[in-house]
Amino acid sequence: MRWRGNARRAIPYVIAATAGFVFSYLIVAFFVFPATIIPSDRKVPNVVGMTYEEGSRRLTTDGFRASTGEQRFHASAPSGTVLEQEPPAGAVEAKGAEIVLHVSSGQRRGEVPNVVGMTRQQAELAIENAGLDVGDVEEIRAQTPRGTVTASRPVAGSRVTVPSSVTLTVSVGPASVDMPDVVGENYSRARTVLEQLGLRIGDVNVDSTSLAPGNIVIAQTPAAGRAVGAGARVALTISGRP
Repeated sequence: MRWRGNARRAIPYVIAATAGFVFSYLIVAFFVFPATIIPSDRKVPNVVGMTYEEGSRRLTTDGFRASTGEQRFHASAPSGTVLEQEPPAGAVEAKGAEIVLHVSSGQRRGEVPNVVGMTRQQAELAIENAGLDVGDVEEIRAQTPRGTVTASRPVAGSRVTVPSSVTLTVSVGPASVDMPDVVGENYSRARTVLEQLGLRIGDVNVDSTSLAPGNIVIAQTPAAGRAVGAGARVALTISGRP
C-alpha cells in the first residue's frame, strides 16, 4: 500500500505542474498569438454624410483605415462629403481593414460659351456641347442678319451650375433695310441673302429667252439700294428654268 501513499503525495505536484503549464500556455497565447484567442473583428461605423476628415478620424478610432475612392459631382452634397463607403456600415471586418470612401466634388459647374454672332443653330449646338440647356429664345429687331444671336443670358464666360439654361436673343433683322443687289446671283444664293435680311421671296418669274445661264437672277423688284420695310417681298426674274 506504500505506492498509494506515494501517489497521494505526488498529486499536489502534478496539479502544480499542470497549472503552471496551462498558465504558461495562456501567457504565450495572449501575448504571442492574441488573434487566436481574442477576436479582432468589429462592425464598420457609418461615416456617410460626414466630411472625409471626420469620417477618416472615426474609422481610425474604431480600428480601421480610410482611403479615398471616387470623386463624384453631386447636386446637394458639399465638396468633400462622403457619399458612399465600401464595405458599407454594419459590415463586420478585421481590425485594420481598409474602408474606401467615395467623396463629393460638389455641384458641377460649366462656363457659358460666347455665341454672339452665331446663327441660332450654331449657338444651340455650342451651348449643348458645354453641358448646358437652351432656354427661351427671344426675337428682336436688330441691324444684324436675320437668325443671328445678338446676346445671351447669362453672358459669355459666366460660371453656372450644371444643368442650367441659357436664354438667347436672336435678330429678326432690322426694321428697314436697303435692298441688296442680287442680280447676277444664283437663285439659291439670292434667296439666302434676302432671307438673312428679313426679306421674303415674292413672285418668281422665269425668262426662258435670256442668254444667261439657268437659275441666274436677271431682274429684281424693288430695285437695289431702295429702303424697304422688314419682311417686304422681293420679286425675282430668273433665266431659264427655275
